[in-house]
Amino acid sequence: MSNLLTQVTLDRANRKKDKSVSLTFVTQLEQTSEQFMEIDEKIGDSGVLFFKSSGNITKEEVKELDNTEIEVEGKTKSQRLRNVLIVYAKQNGQELSTFYASEMEKIIEHYKGKLEPNY
Repeated sequence: MSNLLTQVTLDRANRKKDKSVSLTFVTQLEQTSEQFMEIDEKIGDSGVLFFKSSGNITKEEVKELDNTEIEVEGKTKSQRLRNVLIVYAKQNGQELSTFYASEMEKIIEHYKGKLEPNY
């Protein structure tokens, strides 16, 4: 999956009923047919927007973006795991904090056991 990176102007922002915001950007440069096709393929996709109002993206900003865990599809993997464990504990009538701690310890020990010695 490719990323889109282009210069844009924030043209409009509208508040929605659910308090989300609709943003409209306009490219500053003409787009080729190939560039437009790449944009068109992304319609309906969820993603992350990094908008910087002036200057170029620095190496430090790129590094920070690469190292940031970004929630795109609603919840992070760790949040999903936690929620599944909570629901499972409730469905099985188990005390949540004890069950959660026990299951997390099992997961940790499982992967710890797969590590090479002295790692």
